[in-house]
Amino acid sequence: MRMILNNFWLKLLALLIGLIVWFHVVTEKNYSYEVTLPVVDVDLRDDLTLATMPPDSLYIQVSAKGKQLVQSAWRENGIRINISKMPAGHHSLILSPEIVQLDTPRKNVVVEEVLAPSQWEIEIEPKETVELPITPTIIATAEDGFAVSRRIEATPERATLTGPGSVVRQYSSLLTESKELTGLRSSVTVRARIAVPKLLGMRVEPDSVTLRIDVVPVKTRVYDNLAIAVYNAPPDHTVRTNPPVVRVELTGPPEDIELLNRNALAAAVDYRKMTREGMAAVSVDCPAAFRVKTVSEDSVRILASPNARTRN
Repeated sequence: MRMILNNFWLKLLALLIGLIVWFHVVTEKNYSYEVTLPVVDVDLRDDLTLATMPPDSLYIQVSAKGKQLVQSAWRENGIRINISKMPAGHHSLILSPEIVQLDTPRKNVVVEEVLAPSQWEIEIEPKETVELPITPTIIATAEDGFAVSRRIEATPERATLTGPGSVVRQYSSLLTESKELTGLRSSVTVRARIAVPKLLGMRVEPDSVTLRIDVVPVKTRVYDNLAIAVYNAPPDHTVRTNPPVVRVELTGPPEDIELLNRNALAAAVDYRKMTREGMAAVSVDCPAAFRVKTVSEDSVRILASPNARTRN
């Protein structure tokens, strides 16, 4: 035991030096390493773009000294595919080390082989740019006593979409991201991103818009003598209701309710839901911007009689 402890620190230093030398020798050797890395970009000519999505990732084999392989920096940014010399058209592209590169090149870290997928069916098209109107996709509802104006204003009203011609020509407008706002009592403005088709190279400018949603106190309008329709009635019966009409009180934005035609309202009862006493609940349909405040009759009696021809 005493012999082991003699010159202990000198022996420990020698051991550490030996480990360092061993590690240096081992990490100076070249090794092959298989890894899956995400595809982060595809290099194309400036006037071209992709009409098909690239693979999400590639399973590749790289070669490097052990020192480089133990470092993580070379794999952090994924890989890119360089097809900048390829023309427009359909191609069956063989994925090889000649075009598959580390997005952040590292000295002595070399892509040796692309293991999977080895081929990519690719469609390359000329870029096209179109200017399109913006359609807000906002669901806005107000508190009782208030209403949301029928038009949501977008600023700017139009945006440009750039991408493969076969794709951009399919669009007549650009939608914003979906948002839902509830319980509004006053006008609001919100910022919303414009939804972009999920294709590499698709671009929209600007990428977001300001939306103004006007909220106003509601106005009430009364519609008298609205006829009640009966649906799902037997075809060989004549049906009517008692009373035959109802009075409907409707609320909505002032500028809209003044223009609302009574033909846009529909009062009805369902024959199949008639009770034994012959009563059925009244439902009133109206455009989405309006609310039914009151109906003069919650339910009415359905009167049905066989047609004269049926009795004979």
